[in-house]
Amino acid sequence: MSEKIPDLWPDDIAVADSSKFPVIILRQQATLLGEKTQNIVQGEVRSIFDNISVSPKETYFRHEFNIVAPALGNYRFGLFNLEHSDDVYPSTIYISKEREEGEKAIIVESDEELIEALRKIFASEKTKRIIHALIAQSQA
Repeated sequence: MSEKIPDLWPDDIAVADSSKFPVIILRQQATLLGEKTQNIVQGEVRSIFDNISVSPKETYFRHEFNIVAPALGNYRFGLFNLEHSDDVYPSTIYISKEREEGEKAIIVESDEELIEALRKIFASEKTKRIIHALIAQSQA
């Protein structure tokens, strides 16, 4: 007669605090942008992963944060990308700038640093200018 193999998984394996994973924070902020603008402009997070270009041993995640104007044919402005490996932190934020200037990188080591970096990006004059322009054009 064969012995039953015991369950070797810890009891707390299915209990994860995912509330502050970068992608969760980004999705919440995308939702809040829509709420603040009565959905005239919205936030959108597109996530992709790749385990080939970095290393076969490591998965690479990229989350694109776009500002979307539904009334303008779903025009998308890529505000920034956030990239990380399986370990989540450190994460790197690449802020989209004018093409001739390239991209600016910000490395964050924790949820708190990510939240502070996002606060600065969202409050920047450039971000506000883009949102105001999209709102004005959407209401024209």
